[in-house]
Amino acid sequence: MFMIKQRNLHIGLIILVGFLVSCEDLEDELSKDFTVSTSNTMFHLDLTVENNSTDSDTPIAFTVTVTRLDTYVVRKDAQMIGFWSLSSQTIDGETQNISQYPQDIEFFEDNSYSKQVPNTVSGETDYFGGNWTYDNTTNQLALISQGDTSLIQTTFDYSGAVIPLDGYMMWSYTDGGYTFNETYQKSAEPSTFFDEPFTYIYMDVSGGDISGTTYPDYGEIEAVVENTLDAQFTVTGMFEPGLDFDQGNIAVSLYNELYGTIVVNMQISIKFLD
Repeated sequence: MFMIKQRNLHIGLIILVGFLVSCEDLEDELSKDFTVSTSNTMFHLDLTVENNSTDSDTPIAFTVTVTRLDTYVVRKDAQMIGFWSLSSQTIDGETQNISQYPQDIEFFEDNSYSKQVPNTVSGETDYFGGNWTYDNTTNQLALISQGDTSLIQTTFDYSGAVIPLDGYMMWSYTDGGYTFNETYQKSAEPSTFFDEPFTYIYMDVSGGDISGTTYPDYGEIEAVVENTLDAQFTVTGMFEPGLDFDQGNIAVSLYNELYGTIVVNMQISIKFLD
């Protein structure tokens, strides 16, 4: 009787140990992090798969996550940049007829400017140019030409960092004892746009196919990441193993013309079924 109890106790211990080992193995499997990552100055890119080993009949779920590491800041004087045409002018409060002497002024990205004042009667055009600076905290524009600096109080009818086409710029300044108030309208966009360029995700696989993605055209996905720290953009999908492959690979690249391209990839072992 005692021997039987001992034997039953021994068997119970074996089962218990086996159960504990199985639980530990399960925890180890669950704790595995099948994630590959990389970063650039603006974004962190993760590719996570539920497993890196499968059989030819079992797809594997994956997730691509883009996380913003820094915020994009438009240059503080971007309001000025573009091509502007004089819309109205008053001198000491009197409205001027500008039809015979229209004025165009272009502010360039390198902080130079060019002003053209055509005479519609004579057909001649006077050209002026120099450098400019704009302080958006004091709304003061400085035009520097041939060693002289003109200070102009400048405001806009739009509060954003970049003035849209047909937006207005208002000037107030004194010259030769006269007070000038001028309104310019933005008549052409600058050659450079100041919004953050689009960011794209490209996915490719070998040894299988991609299916069930949150974005059907997975070859090129615009990653719309909000311009706040830690903002994320996520794509999910399934890797479908091929029948004649023992190895697969998921490759994901993230491209932005300002920050370049970063790439991650995950290899998948494919087991053949008997």
